[in-house]
Amino acid sequence: MSIIEINNLTFRYGSKFIYDNFSLNIKRGTWVTIAGPNGSGKTTLVKIIAGLVKTYSDVKVFGKKIDRKSIYDIRKEVGFVFDNPDNFFACETVEDELAFSLENMAVFPATIKRKIKEVSQLLKLDGILKENPYNLSGGEKQKLALACALMLEPRILVLDEALMMVDVNERDVLLKILKDYNNKKRVTIISFTHNLDEAIYSDRLVVLNQGKIVVDGSFPSVFDEERVMRKIGLEVPFSVELSQKLRVYKLVDKIHLNLERLVDEVWK
Repeated sequence: MSIIEINNLTFRYGSKFIYDNFSLNIKRGTWVTIAGPNGSGKTTLVKIIAGLVKTYSDVKVFGKKIDRKSIYDIRKEVGFVFDNPDNFFACETVEDELAFSLENMAVFPATIKRKIKEVSQLLKLDGILKENPYNLSGGEKQKLALACALMLEPRILVLDEALMMVDVNERDVLLKILKDYNNKKRVTIISFTHNLDEAIYSDRLVVLNQGKIVVDGSFPSVFDEERVMRKIGLEVPFSVELSQKLRVYKLVDKIHLNLERLVDEVWK
């Protein structure tokens, strides 16, 4: 069942077409990474799904067409995490920031307290609950923005370059946490990025270029289109590139997305 349906989308800024007859369906409970270089249309697509820009095309979320009547109900079920968390914060402590949205929804204080403990421990924020969000590092701010989205238990989680400031090693830990969250909660995750390393736990990779889909497939078969990705300026993950070279010499028999597993197979 498709949780997001985009059919024959046409959208332009002035006389410049960003999308022309564009279609994309996303199934419930999947993790889809939408990648592409700058100017490929990623940010515009995020805004369309969020209802931040008007379009007269057929765009549905939860089977409801996005319009002025439905957008409020849709947004209650979708968590958005954007690339610049500084535009997001409104409170003086991390703890208050986590509680903010639920307090506005009149959720019981005991429930809010329980959820703050769960989410802060999940994302390793429990040691900075009394800190001012604006005093945090860039990576900590992005983790806090993600935590605020998870507090609402969304049916869809949209990440727009949401982990770009997180340390590389910590980012991989976060991606594993999100994959586990995706599996257990059946939350649909849509990740918009230009960094294919962030796509390794996805079920599906969609690559955009100038408003068109140039690659669309499941992992790891999608990396058979490596040349297409490189041509539009996307860097293939190191583990994938190394796997492909080792396959030529028959040292491995498949593409590995995880470098540790690749090393383990080579040393067998």
